[in-house]
Amino acid sequence: MLYIVGTPIGNLEDISLRALRILGEVDFVLCEDTRVTKKLLDHYKINTPTISCHQHSDNNKINHILELLEKGKDLALVSDAGTPGISDPGGKLVQAVIDKFGDDIKIESVPGPSATTAALSISGIPTDKFIFMGFPPHKKGRQTFLKKIINSEFPVVVYESKHRIIKFLEELQKIVADMASEAQGQKPKTKKELTSVIVCRELSKMHETIYRGEIDKILEKIKNDKNDQRGEFVVIIGK
Repeated sequence: MLYIVGTPIGNLEDISLRALRILGEVDFVLCEDTRVTKKLLDHYKINTPTISCHQHSDNNKINHILELLEKGKDLALVSDAGTPGISDPGGKLVQAVIDKFGDDIKIESVPGPSATTAALSISGIPTDKFIFMGFPPHKKGRQTFLKKIINSEFPVVVYESKHRIIKFLEELQKIVADMASEAQGQKPKTKKELTSVIVCRELSKMHETIYRGEIDKILEKIKNDKNDQRGEFVVIIGK
């Protein structure tokens, strides 16, 4: 059995009883970073051995994990935070298991926290439909990525790091202005329609901060306080 286990995105209390039971019962826990997962396991006094499994894992590591499953071992895959496979490389292992074993090995989800749904739940905008686009590309395709966000019919959710949050918001702001000025003979979308943004920082952690409003005002707040530039960010561009 391979379990895909959701773990806390910040607050260690945000984990299900089922997840704790599974983590304690399996033969091995597959981790994005064993040091991060050990903090969670130690907190709940779980002594299950861990194996690293991340985006840089080579075929030898994947094959070793497949061999463990072939020998009848039960494994739990976790990421550093949230649900494996959502903007992390967990899907690579899941696909490898499916390719090798088909339906002979059961893959079971143990649902848990997700920064995307956590941010949407407190956004205050209609969320019956939305688009999740993960992390923006650093270079190639970045402008196209940003234009897709602006042109989306539905709210868009993206992740961004502390190193690029200001750059991302500034580029988004510039594209909004450029697209409005380029609209010739057409009624441009209003500023409010294009720049209604929710930025969530450090969700579920001690320094959780939520910014709502227009990009320029949010940028000013983040730029004026170095502490507000730390942590992990979820950005929702509303309509």
